[in-house]
Amino acid sequence: MTEAVKRVDQQRHELKALRYLLDSLPDCRTSVRPFPSRDDFQILDCQQIYDAMMRAITQADAIAAIRALDLESTEIESFLSLGGKHYYTYPALVVERGKQFRNRALEIVD
Repeated sequence: MTEAVKRVDQQRHELKALRYLLDSLPDCRTSVRPFPSRDDFQILDCQQIYDAMMRAITQADAIAAIRALDLESTEIESFLSLGGKHYYTYPALVVERGKQFRNRALEIVD
């Protein structure tokens, strides 16, 4: 049976995971387990933010790269103004949901 998640809820969860990772860049690449892959993110804006972060060497580089993005449904300055330290559970949630999406156990609805 396939469960459904609203697009807005999925985006909110993915952005919280990304914000947590951004707060702990570059150390998050080795300290966060499980570490989400690009395929775990279902929302295009979030994939673009993830790509910008993973290409960056430092947190400042990542922030500059994110600011340069032209995103469709994410307000970049609002995303950057969030504090991510309380979102430590969200990377694992994104990984788990990514598996569910790939196994077609979960789908996004508008």
